[in-house]
Amino acid sequence: MLKIVHISLDEKFIDCAIDQFKLLNGVESTFCAQTGSDEFKFIKSTGVKLFHTADEVIDFANQGNFDYAILHSMCYAPRILLRLNVPILWCSWGYDIYSDKSEDIQKLFSMTLYKPMTRRAASIGPRNFKERISLILRKFGILSKRQKRYNSLLKKIPYLSVVLKDEYKAAQDTYPHFKYFPFRYMTPDESFPYVPFHGKERSILLGNSLDPNNNHIDLLKLLEERKIHCKVYIPISYPKEYVEYKTKLKEFAATLKTITVVFLEDFLPKQEYFRIFDECSIAIFGHLRQQAIGNVYHIFYSGKKALFFKDSLNYKYLSDFGFKVFNVEDDLTQDIFENPLNEEVQKHNHKLVVNDENYDSYMQNLQAFFDNLPTSKN
Repeated sequence: MLKIVHISLDEKFIDCAIDQFKLLNGVESTFCAQTGSDEFKFIKSTGVKLFHTADEVIDFANQGNFDYAILHSMCYAPRILLRLNVPILWCSWGYDIYSDKSEDIQKLFSMTLYKPMTRRAASIGPRNFKERISLILRKFGILSKRQKRYNSLLKKIPYLSVVLKDEYKAAQDTYPHFKYFPFRYMTPDESFPYVPFHGKERSILLGNSLDPNNNHIDLLKLLEERKIHCKVYIPISYPKEYVEYKTKLKEFAATLKTITVVFLEDFLPKQEYFRIFDECSIAIFGHLRQQAIGNVYHIFYSGKKALFFKDSLNYKYLSDFGFKVFNVEDDLTQDIFENPLNEEVQKHNHKLVVNDENYDSYMQNLQAFFDNLPTSKN
């Protein structure tokens, strides 16, 4: 019997992981989550151990005679995670493997993540003198302590889970020791039957969160410049840390003439969130890195158009995978609502998602992985 400790924050994705691991044979899981409150806000499952500090979680994991620790995102600072003496299976979420080139810590993949207006509004870049010096020194190969800790942690992690297979191949170029961990945050109810969509509602879902990686402001500006009259729904219930950016986003939205912006500020249950999806004819995802693939797949299930920037990794990956997708540079026009996808294209996108989201096949692969995973004592 493999003994596994799961390490996370209080996040909405943890419940589906708990449900998956209940189905596995030969695996005994203990879930631990850190939160600043006396009860969880997002985790609904019972039996999850609550801790108030990350150090408490690490101490528990180190003392529990566990074979492996599953890290649900790099949710704690590397200096804390380096204390963990249990082999790690890392479920990357995107933010923990991507960094903007202007940030002081360069993660597994360094790239340009922000369009100009969003970059200014979110004040992306070095925040103080120390970070500016760190950026200058990095150009000469001199790394900060924080950078060295991040790099050291990656060298210590034997197994990696990513959303896109291309990410795993690229990760191995830098860290060839990584072995693939076939984990995804899936639930059996995510598959939807094909229902053709013929609506022309003048509503758009823009992005999946408050994260500036959505490049909200640049997309809103583009919609305004092209005089596209519509209602735009923007989810901003999380993350909580972008307070100044939220203010600037709202201020910019208030200046728009052709667009009515509706901010979704409260966390919505899945079915309520999907109801908002159903109100929209198209969705625009402004991420330049891998992000929000689950939301994108739901748009494909719904038979609707998904638009991305041309230089988006999502756009390239989904295009290469065979999905019919669109880009904002060429396809975001005034008649965008007048031409829904024809049924053959809708069926094609739907079938690709169904094949990629087969829960039974996924669980068989996950079971096989743990069947062949040696105990750390061997």
